[in-house]
Amino acid sequence: MKIINVLFAGVISTIYSGCANFDPTLNGLIKIDTNVTKPPGLSDRATGPIYTAGAISSKEEGCTVLPNQRSKLDVDTLYGRAMSRFGFKSPEQIAIYRKLVDRTYLVDQGYKHEKQGGAFYHLAQTVAYDVAGGSRAMWLEFKFSKNGTGSDVSAEFCVDPTDPIASSSNTRQKISARIQQILGV
Repeated sequence: MKIINVLFAGVISTIYSGCANFDPTLNGLIKIDTNVTKPPGLSDRATGPIYTAGAISSKEEGCTVLPNQRSKLDVDTLYGRAMSRFGFKSPEQIAIYRKLVDRTYLVDQGYKHEKQGGAFYHLAQTVAYDVAGGSRAMWLEFKFSKNGTGSDVSAEFCVDPTDPIASSSNTRQKISARIQQILGV
């Protein structure tokens, strides 16, 4: 029995010593660039939006903050609608995607998927939307919080300000109307 314990300890120490010397560049085969810049037209949404009473359209950032509104739908229904109709991904869905499809899949800077069932949800990530000329990507952020039998809803979306179709007032109005219709506000 003593020999088995000594062998087990030797195996464990060998495993840990191998991990301590792991080279993430695989002996220089891959280059890890830590000086990465954001593509033009994208803003750093990690700090979160500034919410105001009126809708704001910022041509510099391409973002529109919708006014805080009240929905007669409960927060769980709003969460389900946002997940299914806007294509948000939960951390569990991302883990499965990484395991089965693309292990290098990265989430957006500022990605949020906070949930407290029946009380509060905060979702933020890049999602696809359709406009004339094809599909585009937009940053979409929602906060749902319980308020009696309904919910308080705040929303912000950002489109590429350099894309004339995506940043047009007509497209922004259509996106705003779709958000409000789906969320029942």
